[in-house]
Amino acid sequence: MKCIYLIDDDKITNFVNEKLIKHTGIYEEILVYNSGVKALEQLRKVYTEQGQSPDVILLDINMPIMNGFEFLDELAQLPISFSQNIKIIMLSSSLDIGDKERAYNYPNVIDFFTKPLATEKLIAIVQKL
Repeated sequence: MKCIYLIDDDKITNFVNEKLIKHTGIYEEILVYNSGVKALEQLRKVYTEQGQSPDVILLDINMPIMNGFEFLDELAQLPISFSQNIKIIMLSSSLDIGDKERAYNYPNVIDFFTKPLATEKLIAIVQKL
């Protein structure tokens, strides 16, 4: 796998997840964003300049300014030729079954995990791809 985005407003969660992913060696590039807005800006830039997208995005739901669902709504506005190949894993502390059901209504969402990320969950992600 080439590239994974981590989108979570919690710096500690991002730090731990980045270390875990680096340790597995599954992804060549790990890009970390503490806001959906910043990640979306980068996605637009990468699309415009390179036409490339990340293989996977680990996306938190509860973030200020733009939550995970708002991020997914904005992602859906990008050209389908670009966005259709991006696989999203919701990684949230939410235990609300409604959040899980809502997440699966988005075509890019392939799984929903509760935090924390663990090696077993990371392996499950790779196997799904």
